Amino acid sequence: MRRLCFSALILAAVAAGRAAGVATGPAEIATFNKDVAPIIFEHCTSCHRPGEIAPFSLQTYEDVRQRARLIAEATEHRFMPPWQPDPAYGDFEGERRLSDDEIAVIRQWVEGGAIEGAAGDLPRAPAFTRGWQLGPPDLVVTLAKPFAMPATGPDVFRNFVLPVSIKSRRFVRAIEFRPGTSKAIHHARILIDESRESRWRDGQDAEPGFGGMDAPGAHFPDGHFLGWAAGKSPTETPLAWPIEAGTDLVVQTHLKPTGRAEDVQPSIGLYFTDKAPATTPLMIRLGSRTFDIPAGAANYAVSDSFVMPVDAEALRIYPHAHYLGREMTVVATLPGGRTERLLHIANWDFNWQDDYEYEKPVALPKGATLQMRYVFDNSAANPNNPSAPPQRVRFGPEATDEMADLLVQVVAKRPADAGTLRADIARKSLAADIAGEEKRIADVPADYEIRNSLGVHYVQAGRVDDAVGQFEASLGLAPDHAVAHYNLGVIATNRGRLDEARAHFERALAARPDFAEAHGNFGVLLARQGHTADARNHFQRALEIKPDNVPAHNNLGRLLLADGRTGDAIEHFEHIVRLLPDNVAALDALAQAYAMDRRFDQAMRFGQQALARAIAARNDALAREIRQRLQQYQQDGEP
Repeated sequence: MRRLCFSALILAAVAAGRAAGVATGPAEIATFNKDVAPIIFEHCTSCHRPGEIAPFSLQTYEDVRQRARLIAEATEHRFMPPWQPDPAYGDFEGERRLSDDEIAVIRQWVEGGAIEGAAGDLPRAPAFTRGWQLGPPDLVVTLAKPFAMPATGPDVFRNFVLPVSIKSRRFVRAIEFRPGTSKAIHHARILIDESRESRWRDGQDAEPGFGGMDAPGAHFPDGHFLGWAAGKSPTETPLAWPIEAGTDLVVQTHLKPTGRAEDVQPSIGLYFTDKAPATTPLMIRLGSRTFDIPAGAANYAVSDSFVMPVDAEALRIYPHAHYLGREMTVVATLPGGRTERLLHIANWDFNWQDDYEYEKPVALPKGATLQMRYVFDNSAANPNNPSAPPQRVRFGPEATDEMADLLVQVVAKRPADAGTLRADIARKSLAADIAGEEKRIADVPADYEIRNSLGVHYVQAGRVDDAVGQFEASLGLAPDHAVAHYNLGVIATNRGRLDEARAHFERALAARPDFAEAHGNFGVLLARQGHTADARNHFQRALEIKPDNVPAHNNLGRLLLADGRTGDAIEHFEHIVRLLPDNVAALDALAQAYAMDRRFDQAMRFGQQALARAIAARNDALAREIRQRLQQYQQDGEP
């Protein structure tokens, strides 16, 4: 929220009086206690105090006096407090920007001798909650072993994996990130990974975590982005997001040397709610993965756009680039031609990246065009350029690569429109991923991870033969690539080439014994071949690895039904319904299992729930099938 302190109002009144030709009298001398302390306490002390990220405290007159000129310079150049958005583009919660008048007060105080002033003018020092700012978390996860950060050297980008010990799905209403005692963590992004891919990568060396700025398998929760930076306060979201049993949190950290060796051991507090969100937000992603910035280019522009297919509202915005980013502009052109300013950063600083929540949702009506334009400086004149002399730069996760990404969190105005919005967003994201990965392979043909990823995206686009080519090329470069073997196994299964599929699943599990999805799909294959005991073992192993693996629960439940073990089967279908209470297929399967167990009251109850959801989804064919089953349950249940 924007605020003007009392001293700022005085300065504004003085300026107005001079403009009107009114005699103002001698200027009042600024003092710390009366004029400067309110500014420092409101905008600076939250970070500049013991135990926080800032390198020194600003809690007392003496603290501030010792660094008076440094503070005046830093605020005049707007290095501090760190806040990048232009005030003319969007009103954001928690804005840390100082007003021009507040900056002038600090300069006036410094030039006037940095006087302390009357003790009675000093406002009460701010009180801060010790420890967790949102109160005791419901669950705290901490990096098991600290990472040793060297005292000197280059910045380090490290991904830390924190397993979440929960027994079933929970809804997260807030998270709070604590960097621990180390001041080496400059900022972090928090992702979730249900695939255990990050856990596997973590095990490839003796150090905690794994390097780089890419974490395949990890992603933000659907429709959310989670991050931490110095000065960022934790907040609660009204749109809680689900986290499943067996999920890992992946903390992508940017670590900066502090001049002494540091033990980095972050913690995350999770705050749960039993209430599912009324709606799920969606994430519009703009940007490019095909840009190619020549060495020396000082004004290289990247643009992208998205036309809103339905009425929606923007809630948050997250821009991202690396060290070559200079300027960012995001606007929405509305159907009538009016321009809605969403974000502008004139001087991007990678070290102070953040996401921003609008004070009020921003209307994006159907037909509005969301537009971004980023400008990059790859010249020697860019003091942040990581390469000297400048080098050609393309999209990539490393600090010497570059990114041009924008995420906008939105919700459809009408719940019925959410599916249309989701589908359009998915189409755009898929096309962008394919274009970027094709460009990467053209530049770096030996990148087997990207070839595997491109294969997955080709499958999603219906280009299965092209996908097979990429998976095979990936294996040609890395013969034991478990995920590529798994992907080929799935395709071969769908094409009825079961012996070929079996060979790929066996190779995948030889390379990755804890690959839950490979166990599950191998189980499906074995069941089709009549090896039910072996299939059951693989489904059970998949559930040991990922207790909330819905396909494994479903497949194991159906095997148990076929064996006549209806009670055991019902337990698996009940587990699925607890995880997916509105899922038509899950409710229908549970109803059928109860009917086979001759518990017709329960069969009718869940069958009616399935029918209601099928009707709401306008799935007429499925609704007819469920009605027929309900009639049969009623007949079979009559005495």
